[in-house]
Amino acid sequence: MRQLSFNDRLAPKRGAVGVRPSRRTRSRTMLLRFMRRRARLLGVSAAAVIALSAASWWLVQPGNADELGAGARNTFMTATAGLGMTVENVYSTGHREAKPAAILAALDVKRGDPILDFAPNAARTRLLALDWVESATIERRLPNTIRVQIVERQPFALWQHEQRIQMVDRIGTVINARDVPRFGHLPLIVGETAPQHAPALFDTMSSEPAILRRLVSAVWVGSRRWDLHFENGLTVHLPEADAAQAWRRLVRLLATYDTQQERIVSIDLRLPDRAVFGKRPDEVMDGSST
Repeated sequence: MRQLSFNDRLAPKRGAVGVRPSRRTRSRTMLLRFMRRRARLLGVSAAAVIALSAASWWLVQPGNADELGAGARNTFMTATAGLGMTVENVYSTGHREAKPAAILAALDVKRGDPILDFAPNAARTRLLALDWVESATIERRLPNTIRVQIVERQPFALWQHEQRIQMVDRIGTVINARDVPRFGHLPLIVGETAPQHAPALFDTMSSEPAILRRLVSAVWVGSRRWDLHFENGLTVHLPEADAAQAWRRLVRLLATYDTQQERIVSIDLRLPDRAVFGKRPDEVMDGSST
């Protein structure tokens, strides 16, 4: 768990309140009188704390805060803050890419703010607007702590679209990261709706990780099928239907043919009963027996 730091120059931490020692009385009568007065004051203070605690519990229940008028609300918040119910600590877990400063800005809270005035649901909505944040849970723990648990989006692929390269997660959500080159190891997908169809393709190709590692890009052609481009220059045309079966055929073909030695530059698997090997514009090898 990581504690998020406040800017102490803007929001200094509250100092401890000093307790002034009582004067020693000269007589037993004055001492007893003082003790009785002190007991009455403590009783009143304890009652106030209990009342404020009960009111605090009522206030944090959904919808109750809206029933208070602005004046009564401000008075109540001031009273609870005077009892030490202010934001002093913010702890966050789960974030690696999301910046602590961005998380604090989304929470919109400063040290010393009344903790009962902090709205977790509204803060969660702002957190979810951050690019890296997929989900978030926020807890307000009285008297002075806010705890945040974040689940970040996991980069899945680089998406080339409209002359831009963006990072997307597995469900196709764009992650607007500034340092996209740092994720250059991710596969490149191309095509308007490629992010929505890529997970099924890569789940299929994961059965042969050695071949998958040689993939340079996958192009979603005509919103119907995939073309695969490998680092040795080989292009594979997959069919519209049953790409998984075509992938298994490709695995067998690559185990049979040395594409480099035989100068094979493309394999067309769009026909279910044959594979067409492209070597040069004037040389075609029919692999119908495979």
